[in-house]
Amino acid sequence: MEKKAILALNNRKRVRLLAEGFDTTDHPRVSDSAGGGGRTDRKAPAGAAPKKRKGVSASTSAGPVPRKTTAAGRKRRNPPCPSLPPGQCTKLDQRGLIPHLLAQPFFFPSSFSFSVRTPKMLIHAYRPSFSLPHRKDIPTLRDEPRDPLTADAVVSSQDKAMVLRVARSVVSVSSITPDGGLIFQCTGIVFGWDGANKCAKILTSSSVVCDFKGELHDPTLKLSVHLPDNTITEGRLLSFNVHYDVALLEVMGDFQLQVPSFGSSTTYGQDVFALARDENMCLMVRHGKISWLECPMLLNNHYMFLSCDIPEGGSGGPVIDHDGNIIGIVFDNNPGLVVTSITTIRTCVEMWHQFSRVARPILGMQLKAVELLDVSKLEELCLDNNITSGFIVNLVKVDSIAERLGIRRGDVIVFQDSCCSTLPQLEDYLLSLGWGYLQGKSLTVDLKS
Repeated sequence: MEKKAILALNNRKRVRLLAEGFDTTDHPRVSDSAGGGGRTDRKAPAGAAPKKRKGVSASTSAGPVPRKTTAAGRKRRNPPCPSLPPGQCTKLDQRGLIPHLLAQPFFFPSSFSFSVRTPKMLIHAYRPSFSLPHRKDIPTLRDEPRDPLTADAVVSSQDKAMVLRVARSVVSVSSITPDGGLIFQCTGIVFGWDGANKCAKILTSSSVVCDFKGELHDPTLKLSVHLPDNTITEGRLLSFNVHYDVALLEVMGDFQLQVPSFGSSTTYGQDVFALARDENMCLMVRHGKISWLECPMLLNNHYMFLSCDIPEGGSGGPVIDHDGNIIGIVFDNNPGLVVTSITTIRTCVEMWHQFSRVARPILGMQLKAVELLDVSKLEELCLDNNITSGFIVNLVKVDSIAERLGIRRGDVIVFQDSCCSTLPQLEDYLLSLGWGYLQGKSLTVDLKS
């Protein structure tokens, strides 16, 4: 019994050392008397003949071979590494599994465990969800990031955790022809989730369904939504609005979707991240600021601009602050990237849900905020005209109501009943007027020069 206990203890040590990569082969003891070049057995006296092991002939007394020594010219007979479906368990002995672990890389999940039984060891191994020929695609074996700019944009652990939290709500949306051809691919976000009916609302760019004039790319197109858990499902178009560049889709299914948190406002100079997905669902991030800029070439007064670029396919993706709140949606429009405040978009979606339409006054003017002027012009306006806020008329459309009312380029418009000072705030104010109009409230505008 004592001999069996020692053998079991030696087997445990051998298993542990072998799993850690040590050589556990028993090498023969060499003695001076056998001509081996020096005795390695320190316990035996000098010049003593080596002890014979039981069952070993005298012809091998010059160097007794242990029971588990492998002959030099003989291949070790190891069974092939098994191929099992993911999650299925297999039991292999020590001579079957461990040599494969040492000969080639093999992945074990955190649930890997084994138990030792004398004289054989039982190892419970779980095959990974990927096959060995495709192991180069896993992140731990990839030397370079898929998108180096993403690695540069998100550096700190806090920002990484925040971006990963928001990424659970970021999807990829593609429009596809009936024969499977790709029309357009962009990014979207989970805008709402009805757990009882297993229904989710997806907000994305209107470019996925129509051009800038509002004409559908293809009346028979199909919408494919790639969810964060790599589920691909078909989306149903609910509505789209070319003026605000948004489209609202619906997906049905037993999904585990997460609705992100939304911020209250977007401010100029704010430090932001822009998130995007490509058609392979790779997460891409850019880091920048909301630029102190207004484009006089665009008649859409609510646009803001990013100081950074976005990846291809990033149109319709979220713009978030450092707390992980979505404060805007970025769109790839001609002549460049624009950002629409999330408060404006949420008002549009809520108005559509309640009234099946979006209403706002059409000003027929292109405006600039007074607060975005350089400081010398601000001082001049303040000293000469007592103007400290408002909106400067940069362009008046021909035959518009504004032109018929006598408004000209260079005039300053101040809204007395509104505290808005930026163009996104003005857009929210105009939408509130449209909301009142849909509710049947009358609207009177007094113009004072």
